[in-house]
Amino acid sequence: MKEASDPKSLNLSSFFSKDNPKKRFLKFVFLVIVGFVLGFITIRRGYNLTPESFRDLVLSLGMLGPVIYTAIFIVRPLFLIPSIALFIAGGLAFGPIVGPIYASVGAALGGTVGFWFSRKMGHDYVVSKLKLGAGVLDNTHFSFSVVFLLSLIPVMPVTVINYGAGLSHMKFRDYIIAHVMGMTPRIFAYGFFGSTLLEIGSTQFRVALVILIIFSVLTVLIRWQTRNATAKKKTGIESQDSGI
Repeated sequence: MKEASDPKSLNLSSFFSKDNPKKRFLKFVFLVIVGFVLGFITIRRGYNLTPESFRDLVLSLGMLGPVIYTAIFIVRPLFLIPSIALFIAGGLAFGPIVGPIYASVGAALGGTVGFWFSRKMGHDYVVSKLKLGAGVLDNTHFSFSVVFLLSLIPVMPVTVINYGAGLSHMKFRDYIIAHVMGMTPRIFAYGFFGSTLLEIGSTQFRVALVILIIFSVLTVLIRWQTRNATAKKKTGIESQDSGI
């Protein structure tokens, strides 16, 4: 895969590089301090984090709740925040319909940020930052159908899709349409599951689990069949070229 831009020409790439031990240590110290402060405030106020208290906290923010929730999606690609947790949290806080709607808007905005961020920063920086998804970035030909199918898979890291499409030659319009179309079923499945967390053991909770399992199996099967069809087509072309 060709680089969208040369990361060496950008000062930001050297700043964010994980190869600098000093910066890694400073990031670690910063996270420890933030965690300590948040933990101290939580204990001092006697705040017990449960699904109920989380929902009540978000709803107590009024109109700021959806705004903050959506804003988290916008910065998610830059800090590798797990999208699944956000989808579930949206369903828990706002319900099985409104929550996924907010999440869909946030996913579109976050996907836009991730796409252009990777396109500006370039291949080397993205691979050094993403690590776990480097194989997918280098071995996947990102197209409309591929982005759509990857976005459907429940356990597929969203950031890998955002960054991979940004590093490819895809047009942004094709990418964002495919991404939103693929993400929407996944978001609603996780949102429905999140809305049942206050009723663990209930019929709704069991139904949500079954939906997630069926959805996961179906998307994996579709992806598997697509890869097999592509491999057979490639083998056939190679056979024709070799005169077999």
